[in-house]
Amino acid sequence: MSIDIGEIKYYPDRFYIKLDGFNTENLTTFLTDLEIGQDHAIFIHEYYHYLTNIATLPGIRQFSLNFCDRFRTLTILTMNEGLNAFPISKNTYKSCEDLVKYWNNTIKILNEDDINYEVVNETKNALNNKFEIVSIEQEIVPVDLKIEGKSINGCRIFIKINIVGLLNIHNFRLTFGAMDEFLSSAIDEFLYEHDLSDIDPSLLSKRPFYPYLFFDELLSFYGIKRSTSFEKIVLVYFALNSANPPSTLITILEKLRDGDYDQFTENPEVYLLSNFSEAPQYKNVLESIKLFAEETYQQDRVHISQALKYYYDKFYIASKLKDDDFFFFIRPFFPFDTTDNFRFKQRFLLELSRIVNIFTPPVILKDKKFRYIDKLTSFGEATALIIATYEIFESLNTNRIATRPKHQKVKYLFPDYDPECDNIAKFTDLPIYGIVFRIALNELGLYQRYLNEQKAKNK
Repeated sequence: MSIDIGEIKYYPDRFYIKLDGFNTENLTTFLTDLEIGQDHAIFIHEYYHYLTNIATLPGIRQFSLNFCDRFRTLTILTMNEGLNAFPISKNTYKSCEDLVKYWNNTIKILNEDDINYEVVNETKNALNNKFEIVSIEQEIVPVDLKIEGKSINGCRIFIKINIVGLLNIHNFRLTFGAMDEFLSSAIDEFLYEHDLSDIDPSLLSKRPFYPYLFFDELLSFYGIKRSTSFEKIVLVYFALNSANPPSTLITILEKLRDGDYDQFTENPEVYLLSNFSEAPQYKNVLESIKLFAEETYQQDRVHISQALKYYYDKFYIASKLKDDDFFFFIRPFFPFDTTDNFRFKQRFLLELSRIVNIFTPPVILKDKKFRYIDKLTSFGEATALIIATYEIFESLNTNRIATRPKHQKVKYLFPDYDPECDNIAKFTDLPIYGIVFRIALNELGLYQRYLNEQKAKNK
């Protein structure tokens, strides 16, 4: 079966990959049979998106903001005004004012960290489907938030890239989401260069210039024109593991341009750790997730507490592994003897298998069904519950009663395969068994309210 690479995608914070067209039964056998095919190479690309999500400070911080903070906000909105709090987009209650503002600010911050799809789409229509960099500058933007009645004032530091070649866009911000693609795209290049993949290069060349091919343009702007795929991997990995990836990457590239490139190429690991050593403060964000898991447990929201604790453990293990070896997650790509191709491949897969053994690959969506590689833990159930909760977040922004968005219904059913899972008329009295969407509603304190709403209508 042919693979449409444009349909392959990892969904951040939802912890699943869409892999239509793949032979998922043999997806991970390459770790032992030493044969890396097209499916495996694409899988490795997406797997590293997952690792960026769960093993970098910005990735973990994004989940805390995107999931934990919005979960808490939604439950307080419900407590304040009941179902009248929804839709959130039209909520003007004084009791909800700060919460609604925080919800909207959260979405704004997440969007600012994502790939700028306006740039992607505009570039498709440009001459040669690309653009050129004119200059790069730092942009400081004030941030004012109110959380639990407390005002928090600060700022965000962005990297603004001024360009020519697009009709309607003359600058944009470098983002965490774009840099995430820099890493996985550099991994594609590494696999192909070292004969570790038989993926058709034409598949990769068809991808949009931004963000997939833009990293080379960025390096060239700083005078780095012949960097190896390994150098690209180590540069962007190091930056992704800082508190502000775009700012860190540009700071490093400026130093390389100003005379440090030879020192970097001699020993990238030593150079980066010696000159840009930064200890990302995982403690606060990890503690926040852990406390929220405990808080939800004390409120008898045991399913969401279990899901949070599952991923908290993954986040925590990742941070501790990097305490011992900062470059643990890209060790498979570090240079070693390439004269013996079999031994080279064997060493690469051995190093990669260490990572896969600790961090189970994410849930796979194929042919509208979710598939779990790890079936012996709460991994699958936890992820499905998180995905359902995100659907509720999206729905309640514009609806009073949460329903599954149509585009999601077309994409998949949940593991319980119940297309009527969001139909209030079909809701039964508590307890709920096995219907993921309804369990998520109950964890958010909405299920009984919806039952009462339906009973009131039927009187």
